[in-house]
Amino acid sequence: MTGYRKKKKHPRSLFYRISAWLHLWLGLISGMVIVIVSLTGAILTFEQELRLLFQPYQKAEANHLPFLPPSALSKVVMETYKFPTVAGVFYQGEGRSAIVPYYGDPKRYTVVYVDPYSGKILHHQLLDEDFYRIMLTGHYQLWLPRPVGQPIVAYATLIFVITLISGMVLWWPKKWTKSTRKASFFIKVKAKFKRVNYDLHNVLGFYSLLIALVLALTGMVYGMKWFSTAVYFVGSGGEKQLSRRDRAVSDTTLATIHNLPEEDILFHHLVTTGVDLDHQLISISYPFGKKGAWGVGINPKPGTSYLDHYQYYEQHSLKLLPSPDLYAKANGGEKISRLNLDLHIGAIGGIWTKIIAFLVCVICTSLPITGFIIWIRKRNKFQF
Repeated sequence: MTGYRKKKKHPRSLFYRISAWLHLWLGLISGMVIVIVSLTGAILTFEQELRLLFQPYQKAEANHLPFLPPSALSKVVMETYKFPTVAGVFYQGEGRSAIVPYYGDPKRYTVVYVDPYSGKILHHQLLDEDFYRIMLTGHYQLWLPRPVGQPIVAYATLIFVITLISGMVLWWPKKWTKSTRKASFFIKVKAKFKRVNYDLHNVLGFYSLLIALVLALTGMVYGMKWFSTAVYFVGSGGEKQLSRRDRAVSDTTLATIHNLPEEDILFHHLVTTGVDLDHQLISISYPFGKKGAWGVGINPKPGTSYLDHYQYYEQHSLKLLPSPDLYAKANGGEKISRLNLDLHIGAIGGIWTKIIAFLVCVICTSLPITGFIIWIRKRNKFQF
């Protein structure tokens, strides 16, 4: 007698079903967050270019004059707005205003734009009222209190990484034929809405996969301390990442009398060592507290956050503190940390990689929407 013999499922079939289940439910869980994060990310991609285009106070008339020293710019800001101190002075290059931020009082976080040639205040902006800052708050914490919103964004991004990988499994055809290649790589624009929507989800998801993974993983560096620590640990070959306060502690007992303000001495040191102030971005960060140190950064690539070197100096004595200042001499973890923001916003390769990042952000905004439409149609909740 022969009985019924249940057909064994192929291992790939089981793996496919698990991937489909993960892709669906994880996508539904994280979908709304990913839409907001991706949309705000697309807006922030060209933040610097749009600021320069629509904010006239980003520019200053050079008139072949030299830059005023940082003490002069910080003094006019502190006197005008009654600030006890400022966070630093940032020179943006020839024909650009200098930036003097104040972070002493959370209710008065302010960025002041100053003409670096004349010292004239061009504009001041409370951070809470700045459009791009508002977009950044949504991108980072969904406009919720940071302890609530930031973990939601971080772990929704982790879930998004899993959905991208599971989506690749679902995209992969069982057999590579002419028809499956056409369906996998091209959108059938003349088809009915159901097919076009499916292609927008399936095909665009494939084309954006690698860049979307880079954007998501670099975003997780900012949202998850354990992930950031792990990336630095692996990149550096096992070294521990130190915060700025840990790596740059100033010994305030080493007092020295100077004829000039300390920030001006550091500034003149840059000038005398041949730093091109007209075509490089210079940042002089003021010490935070009694044990804080001066920070001096040089970015030779305007439009990026890349720092060729960042050095720390003692208060008073201006002694150079040991730090991985030169990018070329930094360990792998430090290099990844410095490049992370440019990778995240697509600035790593200039305008073309920014355009790619922008398009991928737009696609990532659409993926939860097209995916939800696919799911809801299968459940026959409504018809189009």
